[in-house]
Amino acid sequence: MISKMDLASKLVSLRRNFFPNSCSLCREALDPKQQIFCTNCINNLPYISQHCVRCAEPLLSTGICPDCQKTPPNYRQCLTLCDYSYPISSAINSIKQNPYAPETKQLSLLLAKYLQKAYKPLNRPEIMIPMPAHPLKMLSRGFNQSYLIAEFLSTKLTQTLLRNDICFRKQLGKPQRSQSRLQRMKILATTFGTRKHSEIQGKSIALVDDVVTTGSTAKAATASLLMAGAKSVDLWCIAKTSWHNHSSSIKI
Repeated sequence: MISKMDLASKLVSLRRNFFPNSCSLCREALDPKQQIFCTNCINNLPYISQHCVRCAEPLLSTGICPDCQKTPPNYRQCLTLCDYSYPISSAINSIKQNPYAPETKQLSLLLAKYLQKAYKPLNRPEIMIPMPAHPLKMLSRGFNQSYLIAEFLSTKLTQTLLRNDICFRKQLGKPQRSQSRLQRMKILATTFGTRKHSEIQGKSIALVDDVVTTGSTAKAATASLLMAGAKSVDLWCIAKTSWHNHSSSIKI
C-alpha cells in the first residue's frame, strides 16, 4: 500500500512535469502554454540551419553531403529540428526515460511547426508511422517515445494520418551505443516487417523518431515499407547527430 509520503512525492513530481514554474535552462518564468523552455531559450536551441538536403547531416552550407552523393539513402529526405547537442541531448534522454516528460510535447510541437513550413500544402506525406519498438523493449520501458512524439505531431498535421499498426520490429538489436558504425549499417530490412500492405501501396509515408544518428535503423524500416508498396518515405525527428560527433553517444 502506498504511503502518504510516497503519494505526495508522486504528486509533486507530476506537477513539476505538467506545470513547471520556470524554464529548466535559465529559470525565467514560463508562459502557461510552455512546458519546459521559455521563449528566449526556445529561440536559442541548436537548430540545424545548414544541412544535407537528403540526410540532414549538419554542413557548412546546404547541399548534398559526400555520403549521400556516393550512396543516396533509400528514404526521400530527413527533416529534423535540432542538432543533438545540449540542451537537446538532455531533453532527448528525458523523452526516452519518462513518458510524461514535458520536453516531449514542447519539442514535438516545435517540430510540427517546422514541418508545416517545410512542405507545400499538397506535398506532405499522407501517413505517419512511429518508429516501431520491439515488444521486449516495450515491456522493459513501458512506452514508445516515437509514438508519443507522433501523437503530438498528429494534433497539428491533421492531413497526415497517424498509423501505429503498419510497421513492426521483428528483431531486438543490441543497444546502438555498443555498436560500431559498420555494425549499425549492416542492419537489414528483415529487422522490420509491415502489415496491411494494401493500405500503404502508392502512399507517401513519414517515419517519426526522436533522434537519428547514422540512419541505419531508418533505412531498414524504409526498406520494409518500400518493399510493401509505399511510394516514398521521409524521416521526421527532433534531433540529428553525426557518428563522428562526440554528442552521438546517445543513452538508450
